[in-house]
Amino acid sequence: MRIGIITAMPEETQSVARAVGGTKRTLLNKLAIRQGHLPGHEIVIIEAGMGFNNAAATAQKLVHAAHPDMIISAGFCGGISAGLQVGDIVVATGLTIVSENVLEQVPVEILAASRNFVVRQSAEGRRVFAGLFASTPTIMPKSRLAALLPVDVPFPVVEMESAAIAIVAVENGISFSAIRAVSDPFDEELGFSLDEFCDGRMRIRIPRVLLTIARKPHIIPQLIRLARNSRVAAASLSQAVERFLAVV
Repeated sequence: MRIGIITAMPEETQSVARAVGGTKRTLLNKLAIRQGHLPGHEIVIIEAGMGFNNAAATAQKLVHAAHPDMIISAGFCGGISAGLQVGDIVVATGLTIVSENVLEQVPVEILAASRNFVVRQSAEGRRVFAGLFASTPTIMPKSRLAALLPVDVPFPVVEMESAAIAIVAVENGISFSAIRAVSDPFDEELGFSLDEFCDGRMRIRIPRVLLTIARKPHIIPQLIRLARNSRVAAASLSQAVERFLAVV
């Protein structure tokens, strides 16, 4: 089976590549990818950049260039539930797009393999949860998100790409799954906007990061903490993706 895995940031890409083992950078129909192989699977990893639009465009390119049998959205996420800790793994059992005050459910069928993976991993004592992925087209505070979501939603997380990728998968009749590692807990609100770090294509640019730090030096402790949390999330994601690919 050919499995396409879409990430947003370099740290996520490297984490997934470690899960696959050995990957090589190559071009597939002019599309820059990392390619690897596992027993029974050809793995195609592609980094989209952050945001809804980048994810949707990259998913379309992946479909046309690689013709995958399955697409996985993999990376980091923010916890909205108080029950989630940094490094926890959440597998999507539902997706919703959150825009302004509107929730729009994504009509994607969740694979039995995804649900079974959560059950098995939980039974083995690992912190792996089934949850709702709230994908936001724009940066949105977690407190506002939490107020919009139903109170009984299990283990919700926030990210910006999975719903866009799922829509492309559904439109092309391709199986979809999403697996993410929590990089910041529910009570960690950023003291800055990611928009301040990014160019118009939602790609982080070092000069913009340095400029923001110069304007807001009080965010330095938070950036250090987030970097540490990202390393924890990356290690957790790599292990989880490796285990997941072994059972799909």
